[in-house]
Amino acid sequence: MTNSLNGALQTTVALGSKKTARIQLDHITLDERLQSRELNFTVVKDYAAVMRRGGQFPPVCVVHDDADNYFLVDGHHRVAATRQLHGIETIDAEIINGSFSDALWLSWAANRDHGLRRTQKDKRRAVCAALEHPQWSQKSDREIARHIGCDHKTVASIRRRGEFPKDKANRTARPYQGPSKREILQASRVLAKMRLEQARGFSTTERRALMAVHAHLHQFSFCSNPVLDKSNGKNFG
Repeated sequence: MTNSLNGALQTTVALGSKKTARIQLDHITLDERLQSRELNFTVVKDYAAVMRRGGQFPPVCVVHDDADNYFLVDGHHRVAATRQLHGIETIDAEIINGSFSDALWLSWAANRDHGLRRTQKDKRRAVCAALEHPQWSQKSDREIARHIGCDHKTVASIRRRGEFPKDKANRTARPYQGPSKREILQASRVLAKMRLEQARGFSTTERRALMAVHAHLHQFSFCSNPVLDKSNGKNFG
């Protein structure tokens, strides 16, 4: 784990045990609220090239919650690059047991001391997110500043002026607690194996239920991913 996240762990008492393991890329959940800065196409391409040559990268960091979600908090470029490699479906990850709130806290420290450095705008966005969060806003200005990697006077100024985004609820809310990503993918793989002749074994009501699932998946496939940016950058992220 990177130094910045190690430091974050020391100040986050709510987090549970951690371990390093190789996990399925499909099991990793991406949430734009957990991304310290936007992806960079050039960096992703460079990482993929290094990986094809056998280059090694540090494990990414994910938070595993009670609903079996694996929230990515550090390593978005590494995950994106690995997904470009043919036949590679897993990645080394530092797995930390915790909640989505813990994932938010850790994500605000990602790339503080390494990788594609964050802009002042990125840091300010992290400060605003921390100050509008019901749990992490209780920390002092100095604690938040030390964690994010900025001046405590900046935190104090933003707190005093209340310069928070209008979408406060959406930025800190816990994700919808439906089926986990793993469960959805497993169900999809089972449905993909259906044969047309099996339709005779289903009633009209059951077939309608399957059609409703198909329509929902069709809508789901058009959901957008976090926006990718083409700005330049180096190092791992």
